[in-house]
This record gives sequence, structure tokens and C-alpha cells, in this order.
Amino acid sequence: MGERPLVSVIVPIYKVERYLDECVSGIVNQTYRNLEIILVDDGSPDDCPRMCDEWAAKDERIRVIHKPNGGLSDARNAGLAQATGDCIYFVDSDDAVAPNLVERSVDTMREYEADLVMFKFDTISENGKPLLSDYKHNDFDEIVVLTPQEALKAQVKAEIDGYFWSFMATANIYKDHDFSFPVGRKIEDMARICNVIGEATLIVRIPEVLYHYRLRGGSIMSSWTPQLPIDWAKAADDREEYIVSRYPELKTFMTMQQLTFFANLDYETIRQSLNARLGIDPEEADRLRRRIEGLEHDVIDAGEEVPESTSKLIDMLRDGLRDGVTDNVADNFKEMREEWHRISASWRGSIREAREAKEEAREEARIARQIQKAAVE
Repeated sequence: MGERPLVSVIVPIYKVERYLDECVSGIVNQTYRNLEIILVDDGSPDDCPRMCDEWAAKDERIRVIHKPNGGLSDARNAGLAQATGDCIYFVDSDDAVAPNLVERSVDTMREYEADLVMFKFDTISENGKPLLSDYKHNDFDEIVVLTPQEALKAQVKAEIDGYFWSFMATANIYKDHDFSFPVGRKIEDMARICNVIGEATLIVRIPEVLYHYRLRGGSIMSSWTPQLPIDWAKAADDREEYIVSRYPELKTFMTMQQLTFFANLDYETIRQSLNARLGIDPEEADRLRRRIEGLEHDVIDAGEEVPESTSKLIDMLRDGLRDGVTDNVADNFKEMREEWHRISASWRGSIREAREAKEEAREEARIARQIQKAAVE
């Protein structure tokens, strides 16, 4: 990477005319000037297409892609396909960026010879007012340097959030590995962030707030629907598939993390059904139940210990996603809780027995080695 690498900033745009000028202005006025700014009008039905063209007329670094609506992933893929920069950075069009975001990222890349730089972010309201937030992603106060394996573990454990606007990476990570976002699904970032982290050679996290994430009523993640947990599950499966394939040594780690993830995910499915009486596809519920049972058996076979909170969530899921429970889940909730305690005790007993058997086998092997050694002497 040269002294002044070209940075491609990709901005997918759809129905954000209220926030677009603030977002693009923050990019145009970056202290780092060597930018290629790609505005992707994803068939926006409001005034955004005209606003994009006006920005392009004012700044020669801006290019506009007008395309039919295909969703966030499709828009990002379109921008990525036309990006020519040495580095890639994605911005959501309703958010705001610090004026030195690109400069700090490029300088950090150069200083540490890193190919991926992450930073902190905060949260703002629709009117730009700072909001209180407590993201685990921001729980560090000094420079953190990570290997890909370390960063992957941190991401899976939710110590690093899965937002593509929370980091900048070199273009080869995308271009050399046939990267693309999954079209037609939500939770796009979580489904693919590990593919980027895993192909980096060195990740650096800087303890500076450089991005302002706007919470608003019309955003993609502002409402819960029955499809959302399904897309969460698909994203988790995508993540596991990539990590286990690319880093086989993390397979046991991923099995435990997937078990915890799915247990919590499906607890949320049940909770939302209770609160909102939302319908859940029985086939999808059954698929999730079978997925968790498979992970459960893998953990028992490995003799690993499962946190008690996860055990309880698994037990609730086992009963909570039975056929027909979505029709009368409120009536069954008390029964589910009673069964929860009974099966939880059985689960912990299975884990304890597996661990004791493993320790017994280890002790027998130790004694055998001592006997063999004594016989030789």
C-alpha cells in the first residue's frame, strides 16, 4: 500500500433523503482527500436519486450508480464491483462519520502494517442527539492488535460487533477471495464479517469514536418480524461454515459458541411470540430445534461444560418449539418453565458424567504409564 492509497467509500442509498446530505457531506469533507466515493442509489423512490446526482456534479470524486431496488446487500455488491481503491470502506447512508475517520484508519494501517483497522462508534437519535449506549465492542481503551484467529473469536463472542461500517480493510481482502454479501436477507454484516476478518493478516483496533450510528424508526433493524430469527440463524451458519473451513483448529470453539447462540436466538423467538403473537413457520422452528439438538450432542461427546444459562435456554427451546406451540405459546409457557428445570438437571448430569468418565480414563492411562515405567526399571 502506497503513502496515499486510494480509499473507496461505498454508500448504499434507499429512502434516506432526510439524512443523505449530512452523510455525504461528512465523507466529502474528510481530512483524507484521496477518496473514490461511490453512491449507490438502490432504486430509492424519494428525492435521493436527484440528490446523489447533485453531489456528483459538485465533487469529481463522487460516482453514482442508479439501479433497481435489490436491498442493502445487492447495493453493496454493486458498489464493490466498481470500486478501484486500495482500501474499501462501507458507510450506511443514514449515519454520520467523524471527519478524520479515513485518515486515522489509513495512518494506523501504515504504522502497524495492518490490513484491517477497527474503531469505536456511538449512537445518535433521528435528530442527531447523542444516545446512551453500552456496546461490548467499545470496551477497550488502548490500541489492540489481533491475529485473525483472535479477532474471529472476539467477533463470535460478541466482543467485536458485526458492522461493516465499524472497520476499514484493504481491497485485496474482498477482491482476492470472491467476496459478496448475501442478497435477499437481513443480518448481512454478521453473515460475512468473519470472511473479511479471516482473510486479514493483522487487525488493529483503535480506541477512538469515529462513527455515529443512527437509531431511527424506518431502519432495517428497527422492527422484529418472524423472518428475522431465521436470517439470524442463516447468518450464524454462514459464519460457522467459513470459520471451520478456514481455521479447522477453531471447530470445538465454534460448536460451543453456536450452541449458546442458537439457544439465545430461539429464546428470543419464543419471547417475541409471547409478546406480539407473531406466527412462526413450523418447519423453520423444527429446523432450528434439530440444529440445536445436534450441537448439544456434539458438546456432550466432546465432554465440554455448558454454562447453566445456556442449558436452561436449550431446555426451553426443546419444549418451546414443539409442533403447534406457536398457536398457544402463552398457555404452554408455565409448563415449559416446569419442564425447563427438570431437563436442565438431566443435561447437567450428562455433562458431569461425561467429564467424570474422561477424567477416569485419564487417570487409568496415568497409572498404566507408571506401571510400565516401573516394569522397565
